[in-house]
Amino acid sequence: MSCSIAVIPAAGLGTRMYPLTHYVAKELLPLGSRPALDYIMKELKECGIRDVVIVSSDEKKPYFEKFSKECQKTHGITCHITIQKNPLGLGHAVLCAKNIVGDNQFIVALPDDILIGQNPTKYLMEAAERIQGSAILCQRVDLSEVDKYGIVKTKGDSRLVSYVVEKPKRNEAPSNIAVIGRYCFSPHLWDKLEESLQIKLDSHDSQELDLTLPMNKLVEASHKITICEFHGLRHDIGKMDGYLKAFCDLARA
Repeated sequence: MSCSIAVIPAAGLGTRMYPLTHYVAKELLPLGSRPALDYIMKELKECGIRDVVIVSSDEKKPYFEKFSKECQKTHGITCHITIQKNPLGLGHAVLCAKNIVGDNQFIVALPDDILIGQNPTKYLMEAAERIQGSAILCQRVDLSEVDKYGIVKTKGDSRLVSYVVEKPKRNEAPSNIAVIGRYCFSPHLWDKLEESLQIKLDSHDSQELDLTLPMNKLVEASHKITICEFHGLRHDIGKMDGYLKAFCDLARA
């Protein structure tokens, strides 16, 4: 199954980046001489992605509309903007793109993660094709950092996912293999997202819906998910210190 569409969840208010985000969407802050989101668009273009769904809030929509026009000119990518009305989490944001993505395999690219090195999206697409399933990008982290990530347990010595634990304590982590901001999903994810969201609503669970529960439900239903390890440089620009480091590094590049 070929992949030609991606989803970029970008509805968050960027409060950790205030006051910069009072004036511009966090995803469009400059990195060197380019908007941060442009780095991800270039990454997607190199993989043959021609359509991108940007999941926005109402407040940020005007910023993305302007960016979309430039993206079409620069990268030949058509951006579709859809609105996440309620901030119910990453999983819900991805689900907001369902009507546009449809029954296609798709990429999820988290805009806080700027990845430098071998194109990670291309790597994911190839891995998902090999197993006829889904693929998630991972990076090994120090055990002191596992409580900041979804952590993967693989099946034996294989790269297939057994389950994912969201932000475990150090002594409860099944490994140090952390999920980072790129995914390649089969359309089977939609049912699992809807099922997971309904479970949370029915149980009055106030926690946001992430991608961990839907991924575990995919595995339980015998859908394969493989990990792809990323060995390049990752900048987390969702917090001020990470953004400033990325800006300086990429300005010198």
